[in-house]
Amino acid sequence: MRSFIKQAQCILTFTSLLLVSSQSFASTSPPITPTDPAYVIHTALDKITTFSSNSDKVNAARLRGFIENEIIPHFDFDNMSHWITGRYASNMSDKDKSDFQRNLRETFLSSLSKHLGSFDAKNTRVKFYPARYRGPAESFVSARIFRPDVPPVRLDFRMRLSGDSWKIIDVKANGSSAVLYYRRHFISQLRQYQRNNRHY
Repeated sequence: MRSFIKQAQCILTFTSLLLVSSQSFASTSPPITPTDPAYVIHTALDKITTFSSNSDKVNAARLRGFIENEIIPHFDFDNMSHWITGRYASNMSDKDKSDFQRNLRETFLSSLSKHLGSFDAKNTRVKFYPARYRGPAESFVSARIFRPDVPPVRLDFRMRLSGDSWKIIDVKANGSSAVLYYRRHFISQLRQYQRNNRHY
């Protein structure tokens, strides 16, 4: 399980793309209210922009603390872990499930910590689109990322209503799902483990 988490390197692509300047998209975004799922993304980006302008960001401990307290809570790792493990969760102990979710969370936290200090927000422009709903408790918030050195990237945040708050349960970059990537690697690692421990 732990090796699976360490091998999931593509998540860096998704998390690094989250680190953009909210000031850069203010003029191209539709109006939003606190009940709008997009409000969560905008708020997170506002916090990132404010923190990025502070010299304390170079302090690794303060940077990690900021991300853990202000950004990570916007993700629903319980939902993400459940979807990734799927039917295999029935064969996992409570400790296995807890360890898996903790490792998944740590991967996101470490990735964000690594990229926040170096991301070039000044040369990044983001255009948001109105939220789309799939029933009253699920929505999609899409954005397009523009940078001068790379082709535009489309991000799709899949969100679910948890109580009175919208939480991120998946991120797609140009159609590639972070959660689906983890699920494929989880299954691959599980099958490898089963082959290695099969008794004849």
